[in-house]
Amino acid sequence: MTESNPRYDQRDNIFSRENLVKGTPEYEEFYQRHPDWLEDDEYLRSQPGFGFNIHRADMSMFDSPAWLMRHIGEPDIVDGQPAENRVELSIERLTEKIRKYARHLGADLIKIGKLDQAFVYSHRGRKIYENDPYGSPIELQHRYAISLGFKEDVDLVRTAPYPSEMIETGRVYLLSAIVSVVLAQYIRMLGYPARAHHFRNYQILPVPVAVDAGMGELGRCGFLITKEFGNCLRLSTVTTDMPLECDSPIDIGVQDFCNMCKLCADVCPSGAISAGEKVMVRGFEKWQIDDVKCLTYWNKVGTDCGMCIGSCPWSLPPDKWWHKISTKMATRSHLARVVLLRLYPLLFGRYKPHRSPDWFEPRGNQV
Repeated sequence: MTESNPRYDQRDNIFSRENLVKGTPEYEEFYQRHPDWLEDDEYLRSQPGFGFNIHRADMSMFDSPAWLMRHIGEPDIVDGQPAENRVELSIERLTEKIRKYARHLGADLIKIGKLDQAFVYSHRGRKIYENDPYGSPIELQHRYAISLGFKEDVDLVRTAPYPSEMIETGRVYLLSAIVSVVLAQYIRMLGYPARAHHFRNYQILPVPVAVDAGMGELGRCGFLITKEFGNCLRLSTVTTDMPLECDSPIDIGVQDFCNMCKLCADVCPSGAISAGEKVMVRGFEKWQIDDVKCLTYWNKVGTDCGMCIGSCPWSLPPDKWWHKISTKMATRSHLARVVLLRLYPLLFGRYKPHRSPDWFEPRGNQV
């Protein structure tokens, strides 16, 4: 971490800002520091909100895994004291066991890297747990980060922005949370410090941590893009001081591809995804997402959208042999990336939501 890429304050995160309540000390203090954000944030909070116009029988399929994630996000669940008697194995053997156990638990991708302090939040921003208060400084000195990737069902994701996409997101986030919590506990039982970071309790930024570990690259849409599943996956992370062999960052051609491709920006209903050039953000060059526009749209329609995932050529469809061949070639050749970019709009056309499965109800806020 340097002055050019300081740590990010979780209080500045759009989800943290959405939860601020007018008249509270947290609200007053935050907008004294960021008066320019007040008008947009108030408009965001004025929208119907997540879950709007979704049948209770369907919304409960999201709320039920969210309920469990909240419980396994408790500070004494994601973290704890390591066992006093440390299990002594070689670095190679420990790494092998971590990789294979994580996959056995359900992770589809596992990569390990050194933890860059630039990707550790500076202050707590989500007001969820009493013993982990809003605004408290975050000190996480672990040396390693184990990034865990979990694929989503692309057919359900391509129903976005309908509730069936949101339910799939909740399912995969729950799986990612369970695996990270169990893996962190396993490491602590071997006598090493470890903390799980998942949907309900992050102290790190999982996407750049996964990029550092070599799982994939950051795309125009703001998601991690992998050669195996495109951006159709979710992440959790375990940080630890257990000595581990590290993977290296990779170049699979995503920067070149996304520079040419603007499909996610074209389909984004809120205009949150930039169709322009990269900009410098806290010392890193990236395409910057307008998070206020993105979340405002979520609150207008009641779901987490997901159309940027469903429209990405890297993600469609991962189980087909011809897709595997084309994306594998695209990781190696600019010409193949051009072909991939030209071919997929011809095959799939402009993004259009698939029909939700028949076990979902029509949109409507019935209770």
